[in-house]
Amino acid sequence: MTVSEIMSRAVMTVTPDTTYRDLCKKIFSTHIHTLPVVDGSGKLVGIVTRKDVLERLYPKYQDVMDYLETPQDFEAMEDRIREMAPVKAKDIMCRLVIFARESTLVMRALSRMIVRHVDQLPVLNDDDQVVGVITKGDIFYSLFRKNFGGKKASATGKPRKSGKRVRTSKN
Repeated sequence: MTVSEIMSRAVMTVTPDTTYRDLCKKIFSTHIHTLPVVDGSGKLVGIVTRKDVLERLYPKYQDVMDYLETPQDFEAMEDRIREMAPVKAKDIMCRLVIFARESTLVMRALSRMIVRHVDQLPVLNDDDQVVGVITKGDIFYSLFRKNFGGKKASATGKPRKSGKRVRTSKN
């Protein structure tokens, strides 16, 4: 089974010039954990994670240990949010991205996720354009379905064509 058979084709991406505020909105309003960063032609140039966004706001571990006896200044953290206004995705994104191709075997993609301690991978076509995303959940769900029966169903109860999961009473 290949990644293209079970990946979600509905993937939210951002550009290198996406503002910090917009990154926060996309990550926290949609409850996603990573945003692939793409150039004008849709090619993957980096990735921004929820951790990348939050690390800019919260104090570093050493800061907490140094001032363990004193209360944290939460107003200073709020000020940091305002200071982040000029920050763009290109300033905080990771440029080294672990990814899968559409033709990658599902178990190979899962292996990459486990070894690299990530829960999802952007999926690229042969032109390095982002065409989807695959998660550990997608893989385990498809393996469960394949080995224990049942067809992937939509909200109407009819078999689905895309790789996105929908919970129904038949699942």
